[in-house]
Amino acid sequence: MNEINSIADPDVVNPIDPRFLLGDGSIITAGHKIDFTDRVTIGRRSILGGRNSSLWTHNRQRTQPIDIGSFAYVGSEIRIAPGGSLPSKCIVGIGSVITSEMSTEGYLIAGVPAKPVKELSEEDRFLIERKTRIDLPDDI
Repeated sequence: MNEINSIADPDVVNPIDPRFLLGDGSIITAGHKIDFTDRVTIGRRSILGGRNSSLWTHNRQRTQPIDIGSFAYVGSEIRIAPGGSLPSKCIVGIGSVITSEMSTEGYLIAGVPAKPVKELSEEDRFLIERKTRIDLPDDI
């Protein structure tokens, strides 16, 4: 975390303990907004990259968790609504809006609302399967 990131103290609107779980070897770059009114989980070796993405776990009446699988790449300006989830081994295109559960692994997910648009090629899979940092142990 740095001076560009912030964690706000949410008002309690449900009985669920808000929590944030960041998987081993995962990276969040600067300038994103993540709401912790409900649970946010990001799997191992995933990247919330670029900037200005927003993850929202609540609306006015209810909260729902957000889940991002392992080996996922989430690009700039992404919006994830309450209850939105991404499978492992996916790439999310710039400007996409995730409004529900995406369950198909190994796809490019894009659009408003987002949907699986193309199966990842070998070259694409290399981008998400390699280590997020060169100093990570092989078992992460």
